[in-house]
Amino acid sequence: MLSTYRDILSLPGAWRFSFAGLIARFPMAILGLGIVLFVQGVTGSYGLAGILSAVYMVAQAIGNPILAKLVDKHGQSKVMVPVTYVHIAATVVLVVAVYADLWWLVYPATVLTGATVGSVGSLVRARWSYVSPTPRHFSTALSWESVADEFLFIVGPVFVTVLATAVQPAVGIIASSVLLAVGATLYYSQKGTEPPIIERDPTAPKGKVMSNPAIFVVVLSQLFVGINFGALDVGVVAFAEEQGMKSLAGVALGVHAIGSLSAGIVYGAITWKSRARVRFALALSALALGGWAFQLASSLVVLCVIVFFVGLTVAPSIIAASTIIEQFAPLARLTEAFAWIGTLMSVGVAVGSVLAGIAIDSYGAKAALAIPAMGSSVAALVVIVCNRMLDTGYKRHQREVVETGE
Repeated sequence: MLSTYRDILSLPGAWRFSFAGLIARFPMAILGLGIVLFVQGVTGSYGLAGILSAVYMVAQAIGNPILAKLVDKHGQSKVMVPVTYVHIAATVVLVVAVYADLWWLVYPATVLTGATVGSVGSLVRARWSYVSPTPRHFSTALSWESVADEFLFIVGPVFVTVLATAVQPAVGIIASSVLLAVGATLYYSQKGTEPPIIERDPTAPKGKVMSNPAIFVVVLSQLFVGINFGALDVGVVAFAEEQGMKSLAGVALGVHAIGSLSAGIVYGAITWKSRARVRFALALSALALGGWAFQLASSLVVLCVIVFFVGLTVAPSIIAASTIIEQFAPLARLTEAFAWIGTLMSVGVAVGSVLAGIAIDSYGAKAALAIPAMGSSVAALVVIVCNRMLDTGYKRHQREVVETGE
């Protein structure tokens, strides 16, 4: 198993840009929560903290595809280095404005912070696509990056919570900017593995990247997967509180991430013979079935067992989605295509969180835990019904896809 990952990390420059990308995308796991902890810690208002967190998420969802499109057109470092400077400056302004009670400045600073954080994960995956000699190497690289994401979501929330509650409320946000500055400096300085600017393929269809049927289906499914994630986070906290064990809610969510991380490691070590569209449909179907099992939870221990097994389906579904995107997106639009996955998923997370909150207030935690099942069921249904569309449309490397079974 380890030899599979050793093969990709031994590619020229691979481990260096992967490690730098890991550090640079820490904000993905800590900044949203950091804003909540910071604003609540300073103002005492969870409502205001939630509003600013939502503003940040919406700005991020809008900004990421725009930045990714600019990256595809002008290059990673040329676009993202100045954008990173703007992001760090906006974060500093946000912190100062909250402490100074300058609320006319807080909201625009929050918008600018979200709009400029960027999707470093998309940049790293695009770089892997450039350095990978075969689709097999790229599939393993996607698994590796999925494991890295899950690591961040296990460590990040604990890290930022400790800083914001045990030190000072603003320290979590400041740490996010410091990690981004360090990671970005290391990442964007590695010119040898940066994907070159690709001229648009004349055989590729003109128009928006989402006009490709396969990409549209994959991205649409991620909206409902996001609803699953958003509702699950809120529902687990509410369930733990009903059990009188609210402080252990983070443990349950951590178990979910560990399940996904474990599956990602195994997934990347397997030489798959089935097509990515088949694996995608199966993973989402398993995610949906597992979601309905939440209704069987009678205690937090039982819930932890269920969320672990549900977590086993998460990384495979995301990796399969990214594989399909890489197959169909023109090289000149690859970063943008990857960014759309995260964008629609972020929107889904926000929607899922709101729906779960309404369900908890009206019916309790078990009702909220039905929403992840509904979201993932719709995602699975979309992919199953439209599965043939994942084999149609412009495909960049038909020969390699057929030969590897991807």
